This record gives sequence, C-alpha cells and structure tokens, in this order.
Amino acid sequence: MPLEKVVTKCLSVEGLTHRYPGQSRGLGPVDLEMSPGSIVALVGPNGAGKSTLLRLVAGVLDAHAGSVRLGGRSIGTLREGERARLLALSPQRASLAFAFTVREYVGFGAYAAGRRGGGEAVEWAIERLELGEHVDSPMPKLSVGQQQRATIARALAQLGTGDLAGKVLLADEPASSLDIRHAGRLIATLRELAGRGLSVVVAAHDLPWAAAVADRGLAITDQGEAVMLDRAGLSDPDTLERVFGAAFERLASSDGGRVVALPRLGASRDVGA
Repeated sequence: MPLEKVVTKCLSVEGLTHRYPGQSRGLGPVDLEMSPGSIVALVGPNGAGKSTLLRLVAGVLDAHAGSVRLGGRSIGTLREGERARLLALSPQRASLAFAFTVREYVGFGAYAAGRRGGGEAVEWAIERLELGEHVDSPMPKLSVGQQQRATIARALAQLGTGDLAGKVLLADEPASSLDIRHAGRLIATLRELAGRGLSVVVAAHDLPWAAAVADRGLAITDQGEAVMLDRAGLSDPDTLERVFGAAFERLASSDGGRVVALPRLGASRDVGA
C-alpha cells in the first residue's frame, strides 16, 4: 500500500539498495517515511536483509544507492555525536569485549550522545527494563535475555529522557530472548515512548508480537523486495504467506477484539485449510 502522507518526517529512506559481495541478489530498493510517534515492524525470512537494512539506516553500513535522512538532513552529513543524539541502534546481541557492569554498559549509550555519566537517563532506562537488581553485575554473568534488556536500555539511555520527537530507535529482534512478561512490558514501553514522539523501527520474527506493537509493517521478501503493510497486513495469512512462503492460519479472540496470524507448522503453503 502507498505510504501515508505526513507533514513532518523524522526519518526518510528513499531508493535504498545494498548487496554483499558474492550475493546473487541484494536488498531493495527500500522506501520508508516515518513521522514522530510511529512504529514500523520489519518482518521477513532469515537472510532477507532486515538487520542489513537497520545498519544502513543507522549509517554504520554504506548503501550502494539511495538516501537516508534524519529531520531532512542526510545521515552522512551528521557528526557522530549529533547522530547519536537523534538515532540509536539496539542490536540483537550484546557485544561484550570486557566484563562491564550493567550500569557501565547502559551508560555507554548516554556517553555516545555526549552525556558523560548519563545520570537520569541511565537510571530511568535501567528501571524501565527492570535491571535494578543487576546494575553491579558483570554483563557476561547475565542470561541472554537479561543482556538483551541491557542492550535495549543502552539505546534508550542514548536517546535520553527529554523531548523524543524527531528521534529514532532501530531495534533488531529486541524481544527474541525475552520471557513473556518482559516481551509484553517492552511493547508497553515502546508504545509509551512513541506517545512521546519517538519513532521506532523494530525487526521481529514473532509476528503476533510485531502486530501488537506496530502501526504498520515493512516486509522484506527472500528476494530482497520491500513491501509496505498496513497494521492489518501483519495479521493477514494471505499476505504473510506471500512474504514467507509458508502456510498461516487466522486466529481470532473469542470476543473478536484481536486477530493474529499463526504459522501452520509442518504444513506447506499450498495445503488447504
């Protein structure tokens, strides 16, 4: 579907393409426009290019063609500190070269944005991701899920607690290792921050989770094609079957309040209902 027309664009991606050496096909072109407070779920098969797209948007990977603009300015023209104050990337896995404590690790986000020590933003992010009892624990001692929460907290500390309008969070599979309670709490946190103006692009394999958090979707097929989805498309079996090449079925709540699409595990896409 065509992208919605917005008055203010905090993030604009136009004609973005990329291909790694030796690949038979590449990613894109990708077009995406986001206004303050919007949440887009990035979905698609393994290897389709979701993580690559997040890295391209963050400016840590160079595109072959196309442009990325933050607040109307090319991301390549922003100084590192300025970019860090406007955009944060939360990777799927924590990078742990040394046994930093949780507080130190989360504090790196604030430091990147020029706030030495971090103060309020660091403490808020630690509290919001329920890491208070682990603040002095070395990161390698934490479970994978706890490390993932610390990585998200680091990104939130980077963006700060002030005005979030015009700022962007890119999160790569942020709920993949979280238990049910923390995955649900993360939805509430992201939607709360969106209400304060933060724009979020979140890659996710858990489609019901993606449909619950996002306003719309961006699907990357296994051929690297980018397809915009409205929120209903994230729960539509026919749409998802075309993206994933797998069979889905529709599940509706008893009161009709919510519809999700669940994979028909063990079934191929051509199996009838």
